[in-house]
Amino acid sequence: MRCLLLCCLPLTAVGAPLLRFEGVAATADGAVAYREVHWQQGSGEGAQRLVQYLCPDGQPFARKEMPATPRPLARGYTLQDRRSGQLAQVRVSSDMVGIDWKEDAQARAQLHRIALPADAVVDAGFDAAVRAHWQSLLQGTPLRLPFLVPGRGRFYPVTVVHRGPVRWQGQTAQTFEVRLDTWYGGLAPRLSLVYSGADRRLLEFRGTSNLRDAAGKYSSVVVRFNEPARAQPMERWDAVLRQPLVANCPADAP
Repeated sequence: MRCLLLCCLPLTAVGAPLLRFEGVAATADGAVAYREVHWQQGSGEGAQRLVQYLCPDGQPFARKEMPATPRPLARGYTLQDRRSGQLAQVRVSSDMVGIDWKEDAQARAQLHRIALPADAVVDAGFDAAVRAHWQSLLQGTPLRLPFLVPGRGRFYPVTVVHRGPVRWQGQTAQTFEVRLDTWYGGLAPRLSLVYSGADRRLLEFRGTSNLRDAAGKYSSVVVRFNEPARAQPMERWDAVLRQPLVANCPADAP
């Protein structure tokens, strides 16, 4: 579950900025596993988004596209991971979710059509949900949400709780914990999130990656977003979409 992103209308007007920010994912031994570069057309939660997943040397091996939406907590997306062969397409309507999921290059595609629960969260919508419930979380109220796990074809109940303020790289931040809200939640790995106290942006994710590594496993990573979003020339969006994905990173075992 990764949560690599207030329900506002998407900003798609001419002249809306193209924003870019980057996270670095490291394994337990401190080695860089991959980098993720986020691109966003406009400044609203529902703005169109694009994520590149890069090898440590900068070559892209996976790409995720998220269309603009008036409902950023539960938006559809497509994901292509050339390294693992994983393919995903999630389509969200007013009351249903359609899932087309292929775990790896050898797996058969799985098709699911399930009801969309109230307050449902899909993929990066989890990030928007934390910001939307910021004040109540800081006041100690747990946030309970149905979160989509597309590979399982179902929603799982999760709980987000505020763990308190910290200093993160010299700035005031808030920490949150995410766990499965079920009887077996104590057996499942928990996620730790750090958000900026100034602008509520995600600074750090600590938990299981949503991408498989070169060995085919979902490894534990720490992803840090050290810099805020920066404006970029609009033509870079199309350039990112045209860039071919590689099947292997140079450091991958043969």
